[in-house]
Amino acid sequence: MSATPRRALVTGASSGIGEATARALASAGYRVALWARRTDELERVRRSLERADEHRSFSCDLRDSAEITRAMREVRDTFGGLELLVQNAGHGYLAKVEETDSAQLRSLFETNVVGVLDVSRAALPLLRAGERPVVVLMSSIVARRGIPGQVAYAASKAALNSIGEGLRIEWARDRIHVCILDVGLTRTPFFATQPNPARLSGPNLDGAARAEDVASSVLALDRSPRPELYLSAKWRLLGIVNVLAPRLADRLLVRKLGGGWSVPPR
Repeated sequence: MSATPRRALVTGASSGIGEATARALASAGYRVALWARRTDELERVRRSLERADEHRSFSCDLRDSAEITRAMREVRDTFGGLELLVQNAGHGYLAKVEETDSAQLRSLFETNVVGVLDVSRAALPLLRAGERPVVVLMSSIVARRGIPGQVAYAASKAALNSIGEGLRIEWARDRIHVCILDVGLTRTPFFATQPNPARLSGPNLDGAARAEDVASSVLALDRSPRPELYLSAKWRLLGIVNVLAPRLADRLLVRKLGGGWSVPPR
């Protein structure tokens, strides 16, 4: 690690994993730019960080490309460049496909997919100006295996992983490391705040990871980048089984999820 503080941008930093990541980075000596839509909560987080005056918060809605351009310009003017970009912002959608709403679907994909691409494009000049730049895309275990009741969310995370795989090669000449972090169940407000029109049962969070555990993995990836890191060995195995024997993966998933789902007919 350089003696000069590394400069980081964390999207979705007003709560949950984003807040924990900003806190871990600040504690490790990074200067942190925090992005989110909720200005008051963002400032609360910034003020709570170690050396609060060294960090900056920027209100930004990832569904608005003009806001992304404006906020990234402010980061450039304040920090000059970036060593770490953590693309954490996103939201879920707990609903069967027949219950989904088109406006909610557009919001989901504009935030989880289009916003990631817009932020990546806007951040590239700042990453080129950084020392040993690293990008961490906050994905999910469902990116490698779609699940019932969260088809849209899983599809958005599958798209995110595809973005990471492509960027890893596109940005290799700039020596920018692109890492995918496949997060498992985590105790955050994420599940309580996601749209759930039919009041479907959410996942059992007993034994779920803490947001601080995920933040530690972000730090580890910045220090020693790797293409993809799974935080659940069982789900990684399910993803492999899904490629080799999809019918078996269906049966294993239905058994694990419960909730009245049925195994597809042969």
